[in-house]
Amino acid sequence: MVMTREKPTREEAAILLNAQRDYIKRGNTAIRCPRCEKPLEYRCGESGETICCIDEHCIVVYSRGI
Repeated sequence: MVMTREKPTREEAAILLNAQRDYIKRGNTAIRCPRCEKPLEYRCGESGETICCIDEHCIVVYSRGI
């Protein structure tokens, strides 16, 4: 099943941000994608962080910092 990457709802974004906190605190998370139940992936770059489903067409939330 192929899903388009639509903007996450508030509830989905809250789940993804909780998963992001888990990754930062523990180095991993047991929280699954709220749309398809696949594992989530955390990526940290120079200007921001990304939490997304391993299925790149599912869901993603970006966080940018100073």
